[in-house]
Amino acid sequence: MLSGTQLSDGMRSVFVELLVHGPLSRAEAARRLDLSPSALTKLTKPLLESGFLLRQPVGDRGALGRPSQPLAVDPSRAALIGIKLTEDELFAVRTDLRAETQSELRRPLASHDVDDIVTCIREVVRELNGPGTAAAVVGISLAGTASGGDPVVPTSPFLGWRNVPLGNLVAEATGIPTVVENDVRALTAAQQWFGAGVGRSSFALVTVGAGLGCGLVIGDRLVRGAGRGTGLVGHMAIHDSGPLCEMGHRGCARAYASSAAIRRAVSGILDRPELTFEACLALAAEGQPAARRIFEDAGRALGQVVATVANITGLELVILSGEAVAMYDVCADAFDAALAAHTHWTSTPVDVVIKPFTFNEWARGAAVIALQHRILGSGA
Repeated sequence: MLSGTQLSDGMRSVFVELLVHGPLSRAEAARRLDLSPSALTKLTKPLLESGFLLRQPVGDRGALGRPSQPLAVDPSRAALIGIKLTEDELFAVRTDLRAETQSELRRPLASHDVDDIVTCIREVVRELNGPGTAAAVVGISLAGTASGGDPVVPTSPFLGWRNVPLGNLVAEATGIPTVVENDVRALTAAQQWFGAGVGRSSFALVTVGAGLGCGLVIGDRLVRGAGRGTGLVGHMAIHDSGPLCEMGHRGCARAYASSAAIRRAVSGILDRPELTFEACLALAAEGQPAARRIFEDAGRALGQVVATVANITGLELVILSGEAVAMYDVCADAFDAALAAHTHWTSTPVDVVIKPFTFNEWARGAAVIALQHRILGSGA
């Protein structure tokens, strides 16, 4: 497991149930997992003996019958390190087993050279570990086609990488097992176990920022798909007479709703090339007509993307996030109208939750996806 403890499939199920939903009474844990009391006792015994599970204080001692002593995972039993790589920075966190952040830091990337980045990661891991117990696993998330079961990053467009064995290189440099995963899937994993997705069998995380991404959980499983290519919604067709994206696609979602496309459109129409995305957003919030119109177009595109994802998968919830998600505040009406217009008439309207995460939250996602792989293996 995380420190040599071997887990059977049944033990994994019990551990994850208590990690995500605990503390739980023995009776409730057995009911949720469809186990007999004796089977639950057998599965929890080695986890209690190894210190991964704790017996919690009994709540109501005045209740009739013998009170049930709740069980919970000891979150301090192991530490995790999560790292998010962007085009020019590294964000890192150290967390406990429940992904509660203990410390965090950020570093600029001197270059995109693989050796330089591995050296930076090694130094960050050393600093986060400090003089105490070393983390049990390192998770790294980045934009690209990485998948946690494979240490090789086939492509990472922002870093200009192809077929980089990043997982192996970091594991060798730090001496700690390392998992590398696509950043949107890693953030989805954090929401699945410790965020808005807890208790939801099927949901999607749609991110908007430099691009558009989509992470999917269907039937309680994080979807990866063949070729690591799930959730590629950025170039979904929105309107055949719309603007061009940087790949030459006309009227795709990315051409309307990415932060770069919005900045280009607003700065171009106002002849103000110095404008940042944040400045464009401020103009729209103040009611500047051109900026407002461009953000409303982006909101409509995003609403259509969410409706299409929901129509295809039949999911219960969409979490909307990413570094540009603050634009929802100025285009909510357009988003909601497009979502309603494009949702299939037989479908129940999907719940939408807005989560304005920081890059450190993405790093926390990397820690969670690494934890999932260490507990569940490649089937996480």
